Amino acid sequence: MTTLDPGLWPVRLSTFVLAALAAASVAYWGLRWSEPPAMPRLSGEGFSQRPIDTARVAQLLGASATPVGGAVAAPVVNAAANYKLEGVIAQGRNSGRGSALIATGGDKAKPYKVGDHLSDDLLLQSVSARGATLAPSMAAPASIQLELPPLDGPKP
Repeated sequence: MTTLDPGLWPVRLSTFVLAALAAASVAYWGLRWSEPPAMPRLSGEGFSQRPIDTARVAQLLGASATPVGGAVAAPVVNAAANYKLEGVIAQGRNSGRGSALIATGGDKAKPYKVGDHLSDDLLLQSVSARGATLAPSMAAPASIQLELPPLDGPKP
């Protein structure tokens, strides 16, 4: 008859516990992997948009506070000089859709999609392979036509 060695029981018990922990870990991660991913909440709890004071913005950009009928004449400003086209992504040939990278008033360039407003009175009406058109509305005639600078060709 064989006798069991009492010194083997701690090894057997620790092996059983480790195997049970491994099986529980595999079961947990298997169930976790099979559930659908959690969608982020779209509530506006942390977001608040403040209204834009357009009169204050206009004053900061150099508009005078004198009334329209005042004796001081407003200087003539070339509207096209306020906008600089820096890049274009046109979707399809002659479709007019896409987006443009436009710098306004010497600031850094920002991306605009067709239909986005650049200012209160101008929006990006359409884009082409090397240009963009700005207008007061999508149906209005073009007010400003912006073109990319010419490409530097290969030097001889």
